[in-house]
Amino acid sequence: MRMLSYCGLLYCCLFFLWGCQKDDAPTPVPIAPILKEIVFPGINDVMPGREASIRGKGFDQGDRLFLENETAMTEVQVTSVNNQEIRFLVPEEAGGAYTVTVERHELQTTLDGELLVPLVVVIDDLVMPAGTSPAGSVIAIGGAGFQQGDEIQLTAPFYPAGKIISVPVTLTDNGMEFLLPTAAYGQNTVTIVRGQRRSTLGTIGIEVTVGAEIGGGIVYYVESNKIHGYIVHKENLGTATESFGPGLALSGAVGTSRSMGSGKSNTAKLVTKMAAFRQNNNSWNTKKAAFELCDELTVGAGNDSYADWFLPSQEELIELFKVKDMLWSKGAGLPANNYWSSSEGDGDAAGWSAFYVNFYEPVNIVSGFVDKEGWKIGIRPVRYF
Repeated sequence: MRMLSYCGLLYCCLFFLWGCQKDDAPTPVPIAPILKEIVFPGINDVMPGREASIRGKGFDQGDRLFLENETAMTEVQVTSVNNQEIRFLVPEEAGGAYTVTVERHELQTTLDGELLVPLVVVIDDLVMPAGTSPAGSVIAIGGAGFQQGDEIQLTAPFYPAGKIISVPVTLTDNGMEFLLPTAAYGQNTVTIVRGQRRSTLGTIGIEVTVGAEIGGGIVYYVESNKIHGYIVHKENLGTATESFGPGLALSGAVGTSRSMGSGKSNTAKLVTKMAAFRQNNNSWNTKKAAFELCDELTVGAGNDSYADWFLPSQEELIELFKVKDMLWSKGAGLPANNYWSSSEGDGDAAGWSAFYVNFYEPVNIVSGFVDKEGWKIGIRPVRYF
């Protein structure tokens, strides 16, 4: 009987202890998300209105995502999530730097780093015009996403530094269109601007004709694509009796070319060589070489200044000879004279000689290489577009 009492008492104690343990077990307390090894996408991998992803460890289903900048905190739509990545839609109006916060069970963790969203204009199904367009024509660009108030900016490396041609656009059923301004020519980069946002759409080719007065001079040669060519300055430089530069030994030659397209690089090489020559020789310290006069020229035209002139190569100068009658009708005629090119003489003569073209001739092309310092003839600069 006493044994039964002890057993009953032991059972009651065990039951009491088990009940206390069950009732006293702590309730789990939510904690802020623990996220490690976070990797933000590069700015080139982020686009307003498109999906982006952040990689790391510790993401979970049900996580909410917030972007915050100086003005507001915005929740974004999470499209998918696993332990190592969270994907979301970047708001269409987003742009700039954002801190990113992940929320789980109403507790938040701000990630180390920033999400950088480019300030761009997003255009879907973009269609740029094919081929080239005549000056003054209407350019149509197809695509979805253009808005009223958008602006087109045209730029080109042969325009004066910093020059931007701004053009308003008109919306169409298929995209937008704009009228080419008279100041635009050659191959231009097309940029769409919307407030602080801007995107490069591509390039367009604006046809140029020989005899056009643009770019600080007169167009005297146009390549077959109609968007590249040469412009000649309206006047000669210096006097009618200028030397090319110092006559040197063969070691003083810079390796110029006679071909089309080489005048600019010829001039750059000659200018660099001349600067080194002056350091050890004072015979030319009070005068300029023909190529230096061209390189230092700046021509004003309206509000623009053009400073990329050079001494033409032999072939570039021959093309100028072919249209000399047209140039007289444009107020840019070349007085009868021989004219320097930037092409040094052939072979062993390269150091002491350079090619000229004879503009005394009415039709026949006469050209050869002569003494750089002994001959004193004319200079006419050109530029390329």
